[in-house]
Amino acid sequence: MSKERIRLNYLDSGRGFAALIVMVFHAILFIHAFEPEAFAQSSYLLNEYIDLGKIGVIVFFLISGFVIPYSIGGNDKTAIKRFAISRVFRLYPVYWLSALLAFFVFAVNSIEELLVNLTMIQQFIGYPNLIGLYWTLQVELIFYFMIASLALFNKHTNVQFLFKCSIGFLLLTIPLAYLRGAYEIKIPLAIPLALSIMYLGSYIRVYILDKDKKALTYSKWFLLAYVIAIPIIAKLGYDVDFGFHENWLKYVISYYTGAFLFALIIFGKPAFGIGNFLGRISYSVYLFHPIIIHLLGPNLWMPEFNHWIRFVLIIAITIVFSQLTYSLIEKPFIKLGRELKQKVKS
Repeated sequence: MSKERIRLNYLDSGRGFAALIVMVFHAILFIHAFEPEAFAQSSYLLNEYIDLGKIGVIVFFLISGFVIPYSIGGNDKTAIKRFAISRVFRLYPVYWLSALLAFFVFAVNSIEELLVNLTMIQQFIGYPNLIGLYWTLQVELIFYFMIASLALFNKHTNVQFLFKCSIGFLLLTIPLAYLRGAYEIKIPLAIPLALSIMYLGSYIRVYILDKDKKALTYSKWFLLAYVIAIPIIAKLGYDVDFGFHENWLKYVISYYTGAFLFALIIFGKPAFGIGNFLGRISYSVYLFHPIIIHLLGPNLWMPEFNHWIRFVLIIAITIVFSQLTYSLIEKPFIKLGRELKQKVKS
């Protein structure tokens, strides 16, 4: 194992923890929905004050920003082609299985919606996601496209430029939040906010790994702007509830907490066995836990378990299934993607 890989093992633990808290969040709320007495206090806190799902997603986005710009490995078309191949073989094969299973398990979508969902760009062309959390993957695609475009101009690792991008998207969110709240328009504020923190992750990396003082200065300036802007954005845009238990305080707490947990990961470097294991299967955990939660809900074949037994089953079965999909799908296709990358010639 390379020195660089050893240094970054803690990111696997971070991904694993993020996937776990997203799964726990959805499991608790789902069980409470049909058993109102189960997890009543926890569900109240999660709905009203702290969105564990959003916290996990924020950690994912920051880690993605930390890693992706530096995975291209160059600024020519060959490097970008290799980057595209690696991303396609990393994201799509197990995602396709997730979409197919969602189509059959939820049984509420048309074949047309399934086929469009297989592209991963469904929301860009007006189609619903088969699973709600797919929206985060589309944000990832936007970021990949932006970073690949910046690489053509050798800007994808330019700390000053990345800082400007992060601040730009953060500031853009403020007028969008005003429009969302004042005119009750469902503007997805999470997209510019996500891009903002992904760019933040990209130059925080330069400080963490290279001890670059300029990167540290930019990080401090962004975090100051973030601390000031998040309450403004939340109050302007999320004081109107579109049916998702939205309130401004919950968003402030969640965005602050997500950034704080990321800081704990990159400075504490919690690399340990179970964390690394969960990190390896985190993408599958993220994709498949909504399906398994649904299957373990109240239905004709599932007996009436104690809610704690149902909760433990959801976690255990998701982890086991995700290990299988990682071993049988993710890992072989990642390897194939690496082999194909090496065959791309300049």
